[in-house]
Amino acid sequence: MSNQFRIHTYSAGEPGIFVNSYLIETTDGVVLIDASLLISDAKALAARLAALHKPLLAAFVTHPHPDHFNGLPYVVPDDVPVYATAAVAKVIEESAVAKREQWGPTYGDEWPDRYRVPEQLLDSGASVEIGGLRFTVRDVGPAESHADSYILVEAGTQRVAFIGDLAFGGVHSYMIDAHSQDWLSVLDHLTGELADIPLYPGHGPVGGAGLLLDQRKYLLMYQEAVRRIGADASSLTDKQKAELSEQMVRFLPDAGLGWLIPLGADPVAAELAQRLVQS
Repeated sequence: MSNQFRIHTYSAGEPGIFVNSYLIETTDGVVLIDASLLISDAKALAARLAALHKPLLAAFVTHPHPDHFNGLPYVVPDDVPVYATAAVAKVIEESAVAKREQWGPTYGDEWPDRYRVPEQLLDSGASVEIGGLRFTVRDVGPAESHADSYILVEAGTQRVAFIGDLAFGGVHSYMIDAHSQDWLSVLDHLTGELADIPLYPGHGPVGGAGLLLDQRKYLLMYQEAVRRIGADASSLTDKQKAELSEQMVRFLPDAGLGWLIPLGADPVAAELAQRLVQS
């Protein structure tokens, strides 16, 4: 595996929630990490791929949120394999139709009318060699989503990790799946495991372990705000959600996607209330 690689980033605009897709260019071809949310972004990503004048060898999906798999049918030919953990593929299969029913009315013709479930399933820690590179997938369990993973890519001394939405950069976090405590545990583990290598997040610019530390601070702030504002109740009123939004915007004043803040309030409040009962 002496092949070196170059990473091309396609970042969607605000309508596509600033999601990143990555094209890893090698001597032999290109490997895709995650696809876009909207059809227009997926088509732009496909055009970016075509401009490289190299074949697409494979694609990977880091986790089962639509902004990371929706664009697959528009970018990845049927005969090109799509890899993921079994947990990621299972959640995509079980949730894709419901996600379309939920968000389709909001996005209209921009929301795909079809989807693709990854069919090449990898156990946690399993590696495959594609285009002279080694791809290793790590299943970290529920965190930002119901099934998260990251992908380690290696060639010679070159080593990077694609972390999906385990850490957000420059935008507020999606908290709706309500695994905030599990997410914190994952971050505590990964801060050491992924130290000293470049991390490519699903939203925001490339960074290092600081991305994980910043995400941990965000989760702790969000949890504390939900607890305090809601007084340990399992849901928040509209007024309390507005207060939560104000506090999180003060915490990250320049971050985008502030509309996500109140959406996670009730799920996280219910999660924390349940943990309080169990303790």
